[in-house]
Amino acid sequence: MLILVVFMAMGIAYTHAETAARKKARYYYTAGADRQAVGQEGAAYEYFKKAYLADPTYAEAASAYGSRRLYVAIDTMQSGTELNRSLDMMKQYIDAYPGDLYENLFYGYVAGQLHKPEESIRVLERTYALHPESANILLSLAETYSNTGSWRQAIDALDRYEHQAGRSPQITTRKLSLMLVDKDTVGALREARLMTERDPSDVALTILRGNLYDAVAMPDSALVWYLKAEELDPESGPAKLALVAYYEENGDSIEYDKKMYEALLTEDLDLEQKTDLVANYLQTLLRDNKDHKRGDYLFSVLQSQYPHEPRLLDLSARYNAAKGDFASARDQISYAIDRDPTNITYWGQLMTYEAADDHADMALETYERAKEHIIPDEQLRMYYVSVAQMAERYDSAANMIRSMIDEIQPGLPVDSVVSLSNLRKDITADQLDRLSELLVTLGDVYHLSGDSLGAYRTYENALILDDSNAMAKNNYAYFLATGGGDLDKALALSKSSLSGFDALNPTYLDTYAWICFLKGNYAEALEYQEEALGDEDNPVENAELYEHLGDIKAALGDTEGALTAWRHAVELREKFMQTEAPEYQETLRKIQNNE
Repeated sequence: MLILVVFMAMGIAYTHAETAARKKARYYYTAGADRQAVGQEGAAYEYFKKAYLADPTYAEAASAYGSRRLYVAIDTMQSGTELNRSLDMMKQYIDAYPGDLYENLFYGYVAGQLHKPEESIRVLERTYALHPESANILLSLAETYSNTGSWRQAIDALDRYEHQAGRSPQITTRKLSLMLVDKDTVGALREARLMTERDPSDVALTILRGNLYDAVAMPDSALVWYLKAEELDPESGPAKLALVAYYEENGDSIEYDKKMYEALLTEDLDLEQKTDLVANYLQTLLRDNKDHKRGDYLFSVLQSQYPHEPRLLDLSARYNAAKGDFASARDQISYAIDRDPTNITYWGQLMTYEAADDHADMALETYERAKEHIIPDEQLRMYYVSVAQMAERYDSAANMIRSMIDEIQPGLPVDSVVSLSNLRKDITADQLDRLSELLVTLGDVYHLSGDSLGAYRTYENALILDDSNAMAKNNYAYFLATGGGDLDKALALSKSSLSGFDALNPTYLDTYAWICFLKGNYAEALEYQEEALGDEDNPVENAELYEHLGDIKAALGDTEGALTAWRHAVELREKFMQTEAPEYQETLRKIQNNE
C-alpha cells in the first residue's frame, strides 16, 4: 500500500512538472505572437525560442521557432545540419495539424529546397487530399516531382491542375517541356495536336505548337503553324515575332526584314518589346558588319512611332556610336537627357561619346552640368577620372580620387607614407580593398603627369593597405622598369602579381616578360610573352603585346618572327583606329629597318 502511494505521488509530481513547462511555453509563445503581430520579428524570434526550449514537445512553439530559424543570418544556423534541424522542429506541428493549409504548404516547399523530395511529396499530396479546392498545391507538387526526375508524375500533377483550374498556354508549355525531357516526343506531339484541336482559334496555342515542332527539329511543320497563327490574326505581334525568329534562324534575310517591319507596326507589342527587337537586330548587323541601311530603315519605322521616347533615343545613340558616328550619338542622348535629366546612365553615355569624339574637355563640362540634376555615383566619378586624364587635367583627376578616398577614410595622408594606424577602427575589409584600388588609380595619374616618385610612393601605400593587390604590383613593376628604376625590384613585384586568379592575366604576363627582356633574359621573356598572347582558340588581340613579342624575337635573332609580330601589331592598331598613337609610327619604322 505504501509503495502504491509513493508511485502515485511521483506521478502527480511529474504531471505538475509537465503542466508547468507547457504553461511557461504557452506564455512565451503568446508573447512571441503578439510581437510578431506588431512587426517586431526579432523579439518574436526570441520568445518563440524560449517557448521551444521550455517545452520542445509543444508543436506550435517548435514550428514557430523552427520556421524562423531558417531566416536567421548566422553562418552556423545556415549549415545543412541546422537547416534540417529547423525542418524537424516544424514537422511535429505539420503532422499534428495536417489541415493547416499555409503551414503545410510552406513545410512542403522547404523540404523540397532542402533536398528532401520524398518528404515534400508526402506532405503536399496529403495537403491536396485535404484541400482539393487549392489547385496551386499541384503546381508545387509538379515542381518537386520534376526536381527528382519523376517526369511522368510531374506531368500527371499538371494534368490534374488543368482539369481543375482550366488549360493555359503556360501550363501546356511546361507539360510539353517535361515530355521532351522524358524523350516522349510522340506524347508531346499528341498533346500539341489535342491542344489546337480543342481551341483552333487560339493564336497563342497555335504558336506554341509551332515552337514544339521547332524544338524537335521539324522546321517545315513549325513554319506551317507560325503562318497559321498569323492567318488567325494578321495583326498579331507574337505571331510575327515567331516568324521573325524562324526566318532569322533559317537565314532568310528577305522574309526576316519583312516580318521585322510588320512586327514593328503591330499594336499589341509595347515599346520595350519593339526596342528589344530592333536592338537585337542592330547588334547582329554591327557584329556581322552588314549593310547598315537595313537597320537604319527599321530604326526609322520605330522612331516615327515614338519620336520622343528616351529609351528609343538611348538606343539610337548607342547605335550611332557603334557605327562611329559620335556626333549623332551625342545629339540623340542629349535629347534623351532633356526628357529625363535625372537618368544618371544617360549622362555617363554623353560623356563617353564626347570623349570618344576627342572632346574630353566637353565631357568634363558635361559632368559639372550633370551635378545640377543627379548625385554622381562611383562609376560616373571614375569615368570623370578617366576623361580628366585624357584631357591631361591630372590635378582634376587626382582631386576626384582624393575626394573618394576621403569619403572612406577621412584624412588619409595619401601623399606621404600611410600606415594601418591611419585607419579608423571600424573600417571593413571591402573598404580597405577599395582604398587600395583607389590608390593604384591615383598612382597611375601621378605617373601620367610625370611624377614618377609620387606614383611609386602611392603604389607602396596601396600595397601597405592590401599586400595582395596584383594591379598595384603590376603597375608599380612596369613603370619602375620602363622608367629606368630598380629592375630586380620590378621583377620581384611582377612575379608576385602572377598568382591565383591573376596567374594568366595577359597584362601581368606581358609586364613580367618585358622586364625579363630589359634584363637581357630573352628566352624567359619569350616564354612569358607567348603565354600572354593566349592560344589559338582564345588569342589575345592586343597591339602592344605583339609589338613586345616582335622586340623579343628580334633580340633573339628571329627577324622573320619579329616582322610577323610587328605587322600584326600594326594591323591591330589600324583595326582599332589607333594609327595616331606614336607607337604606330615606331612599329612601322621597326618593320622598315628590318625588311
